[in-house]
Amino acid sequence: MKMNKGYLAMMVAGLLGLNMNAAPAQADDLSISGDLGAFSQYVWRGVPQNASKAAVQGDVSAALGGLSGTVWFSNSYPSPAPQFAGRDVVEFDWTLDYSGSIADTGLGYSVGGIYYTYMNDGPSNFGEIYAGLSYDAPVSPFVKVYYTAKGSSNASSSAGLYKTGDIWVDAGLSGSVGGYNLSGTVSYVKWKGDAVSRPIVGGVDTHKSGFSLAAVSVSKDVKVADVTMTPSLTYTYPLAKKQSDGNRYIYGTSVKPEFVAGLNFSY
Repeated sequence: MKMNKGYLAMMVAGLLGLNMNAAPAQADDLSISGDLGAFSQYVWRGVPQNASKAAVQGDVSAALGGLSGTVWFSNSYPSPAPQFAGRDVVEFDWTLDYSGSIADTGLGYSVGGIYYTYMNDGPSNFGEIYAGLSYDAPVSPFVKVYYTAKGSSNASSSAGLYKTGDIWVDAGLSGSVGGYNLSGTVSYVKWKGDAVSRPIVGGVDTHKSGFSLAAVSVSKDVKVADVTMTPSLTYTYPLAKKQSDGNRYIYGTSVKPEFVAGLNFSY
């Protein structure tokens, strides 16, 4: 499973950014940037990806005007493929984004796509497109909608993980108090399902559409020479309806509240 830079930005390192407030840079201003960090675990949309083991995550981005491309990576779950038994999956997420703002309105926007790829588990690859809006204010509201445009092809995914037509929505508030970056997010999901690929078994609906997750995050940027060091703490709480077995489910996986602590370096 995955955590693209926008979502890691928002949910792990102060939910690392969802930065749609800034106007595009000049058309001839090419910039290269990167991040590298260590986190207590890798949690994506409330679902732990690596059995609560520590994760190393990072990215490299190139931006020209409002257009940017990013490659993000993390160690992830043990490979399910027999030929890769004993090896962990390494995830690479490829994002193409166009962001900007509407002059004199305070409104920011972002549109783009993400292709999630998994070394040692290629059949799990899938793609999303997204669009987001934000408003520049001391406490900034934002909303971002993700649509699964290309579902994964492996057997477990056809049984309900990443299915073409799934919709995930993040909405929340972000701001800064005393030099600390604060954010809160509530997520809603609309699963694309049917009785064959996502059956209800024994009264347990592992893909119940509705409000699925709440998260809060705090982080602080500390400038050290040309590097910004960002310690962060994120708490996620599942809102999905509790099923007859007493569990809550996201992406067909039983979930519970999680803490993620991290230390990120950007340059």
